[in-house]
Amino acid sequence: MLAVLALGALAPACRKEAPTFEPLKLADGTVIPAATLARGHDVYTHYCASCHGEKGDGQGPAGSGMRPPPRNFQQGLYKFGGVAAGELPTDDALKRTLRRGLHGTPMFAWDVPPADVDAVVQYLKTLSPRWKQESPGAALTLSDDPWKGRDAEAVERGRTVYHVAGKGNAGCASCHVAYLPRAELAALTESVTGRKVNLANADPYTALPRDSDYSLTVDAKGEATQFAKVLPPDFLFHRLRTVWPQGTRVEGQPYTAQAQREDLYRVMAAGVGGAAMPSWKGAIPEENLWALAYYVQSLVVMNDTGAARDLQQRLRDSKVQE
Repeated sequence: MLAVLALGALAPACRKEAPTFEPLKLADGTVIPAATLARGHDVYTHYCASCHGEKGDGQGPAGSGMRPPPRNFQQGLYKFGGVAAGELPTDDALKRTLRRGLHGTPMFAWDVPPADVDAVVQYLKTLSPRWKQESPGAALTLSDDPWKGRDAEAVERGRTVYHVAGKGNAGCASCHVAYLPRAELAALTESVTGRKVNLANADPYTALPRDSDYSLTVDAKGEATQFAKVLPPDFLFHRLRTVWPQGTRVEGQPYTAQAQREDLYRVMAAGVGGAAMPSWKGAIPEENLWALAYYVQSLVVMNDTGAARDLQQRLRDSKVQE
């Protein structure tokens, strides 16, 4: 009993003192009160530090071996910021990620009070100097969907936007996999661009890992020593981080086909910060951007189904036959 009491007496001395904060002035002129930062620190320590690390460097004890690795907030890089890829995110985008989580990853949706969500978002800004040097990017908003009620036409247009590069198209298949047999892919490319392509020795059905700017390991100074590779998702197989299956509940609401399509539009419009996925808003016509969302959605709804496996087999067979 005396030993237990002695340990109890020593416990307070073992606890780390909570840091003190001064108001934080950001590059856009916003001043975050010290009390908000202190509250955010407490929320971060309770919910986030085990994966993202006490210092926000992504090296928390629970994050070891996680793929994708926990975000290193010291870099000030965010994949899903609601802004053009590479710019600092909006508060709304960060809160959206906290409320929803990231599908298919250990980043769960956190059911915490809105005031705590806001506080931890503000605290994150103490972890990277970018917030004092740069303003957040301009929020990218949804434009009106020009294909409403014309789903089949949109999917057909999106098929071209996805597979062909140039002429107002995105050419997503150059990083992601293609979903057309070789002969169809070559014919479509020639019909749009006038170029003949020889796919006899190409493998358009296997995506390769791409370099990213995200740290995997850091040294004692917090400098990145190794960077993560990113595999462009196969929409018939992989779970998408900010897109959920239709019929599930997201933020307490049924996830509809329209909500799914809008989430696809958002990530395509903004791109993925720190990765090879560029911002497509303004780079291709809006009608093509929306058509691309419809086409990718037509693949996503087949994810891990018999139809997906049949298509994948057809594509594999085309490598031998064509």
